[in-house]
Amino acid sequence: MSRVALITGSSKGIGLSLTKFLLEEKFHVYGYSRTNKLKNPNFYFHKTDLSDVNTLKNIVFPNLDSSEEIFLINNAGEIGDIKKYGNKDLESIINEININLSAPTIICNKFIKKYGGLKSKLTIINISSGAALRPIKSWGTYCQSKAGIDMLTKIINEENEKIKAYSIYPGVVNTEMQEKIRNTSVENFPLKDKFVDYYEKNQLTNPETVASKIYYIMSNLSEFSTNLISLRDF
Repeated sequence: MSRVALITGSSKGIGLSLTKFLLEEKFHVYGYSRTNKLKNPNFYFHKTDLSDVNTLKNIVFPNLDSSEEIFLINNAGEIGDIKKYGNKDLESIINEININLSAPTIICNKFIKKYGGLKSKLTIINISSGAALRPIKSWGTYCQSKAGIDMLTKIINEENEKIKAYSIYPGVVNTEMQEKIRNTSVENFPLKDKFVDYYEKNQLTNPETVASKIYYIMSNLSEFSTNLISLRDF
């Protein structure tokens, strides 16, 4: 296995498109998600509920001693309960923070511990969001957790000379999350009409385009002087 990628949320959206893209590029891909329909001899599925802390504790990564490059791609994310604080369900808050921040943090820790001593080139890609940069009403846990993802990226780079970490902002992508946003009431999400407008004017990026751009970054890391990358910039 010369090039390997470990991807969370590999069953749909950006994660699925990226998994398919990397398989076409002869990667060996390990997918971590709750469901899977993809079949490929170089794809290894691990059923994982990233909202469950006990599951996170028990994730075991494969032995990849002979790999030239190993990528960790923390892609799984959840917009969650689109409501203002005071109206959110407690269990929803816990699940959203677990999926969006606790899971990537624990997985990064396991990745560094498992592969940090290898000679392989190691890269971590955390899928972030423009929501990390500004508060958006009714997206509280999502904004908070994505801001935490950016700080996680910065800390990993501060602590490790060998491992490079990047936060990538994919933009507004045509996924199930966008559908959920459009189906939310204006009372719960005052900016709903803006996101409906994106959809009706065909301004959503498709997941395949996002996957191809992420692959470009993975293949040309030396071109990027910042560890926070917006896909809208290229």
